[in-house]
Amino acid sequence: MCRLGLVCIVVLASSGAIEAQDDLAIDQIADGNQLAGNSVDVQSLEALTDALLAQMMDFRTLGNLTQSGMNTVNTVAFGGDLGAVVQRFHGEQSVSNLAALGSYSVGGLLFQDGKNVAGMASADTLAFADQLFGADARQLIFNNAEIAYLSGGVSQRGSNTANMVTAERAIGTASQTIELGAVQRVDNVLHLAAMASVDAYISQYGENYGNVMQSDTVDSATRIFAGDQIVHNVVTLEELSAGRIDQRGVNVANMIQSSRIGSITQISVGTQSVINQVFGPNGQLLTGDNIVQSTDNMVNVTILTAPDGNNDNGLLSVEQSADFPQSMTGNSGSQTGNAVVINR
Repeated sequence: MCRLGLVCIVVLASSGAIEAQDDLAIDQIADGNQLAGNSVDVQSLEALTDALLAQMMDFRTLGNLTQSGMNTVNTVAFGGDLGAVVQRFHGEQSVSNLAALGSYSVGGLLFQDGKNVAGMASADTLAFADQLFGADARQLIFNNAEIAYLSGGVSQRGSNTANMVTAERAIGTASQTIELGAVQRVDNVLHLAAMASVDAYISQYGENYGNVMQSDTVDSATRIFAGDQIVHNVVTLEELSAGRIDQRGVNVANMIQSSRIGSITQISVGTQSVINQVFGPNGQLLTGDNIVQSTDNMVNVTILTAPDGNNDNGLLSVEQSADFPQSMTGNSGSQTGNAVVINR
């Protein structure tokens, strides 16, 4: 067993000297915090005066700026057969990318990216897996930029993953739990004084994945999702523009993909929310052909793929229960719950 206040990470490579690893067990417990932060603070937009805005052409020009952060805890990667993997996370993973460029014109690309991963296991075969993302666990990503004038592009991205198990051939018995109170959240925030109407573009994307499983064969799986998955994309324009703005949010909880499944129970009582917003100079919500917003909320999804030889008469037992809200704002979206997809 590994126990650390901050992180506990085990990575195993395949070994030709070991032919069977059914008795190999790995326990990982992490109860601390992981924090990654990047900050560029030149001048906030709140400090700009009308006189300074009138000198827009005199703003200094910024080419490209990249801010990225990643946190990973409790991971196992093995090229053979594992007996058991137990993973527990009680803590916070946070990525913060801040860029206050109130006196700059961005002519290149401003890229802000954050990733958090807690509880990931992969092997050729896995006899037993038990993953927990506790009630006190948090995965948070905050991308925030303030720009005087945009003639290039801005891309803000955030990705949170909790409890993922993959096996090349088979998974025996597996349990994945995200407890009530746990949070996966992505916030992408952009404030522009002005934006070019032809070449400028904005892209905001956030995704949260919780309790994901993939294997050719799964004997038995139980998954409980009771947390909150939130994506919030917001753009504020101090001057109207026809520049392109793309906003997208994806939340996925309790998804399994396999060609053969013995029995599976999936219960969801948490929440999924995607908020896509573009505000104008007076605080009004904006829409238009140049603003593309999309949402995908998915919970309790079972995907049956074609087995080798495309011939399988096995029985499948699926029990799925979802009793929680899925919500979205924006001009396009889809929401899926308690779905079985058969690709055969």
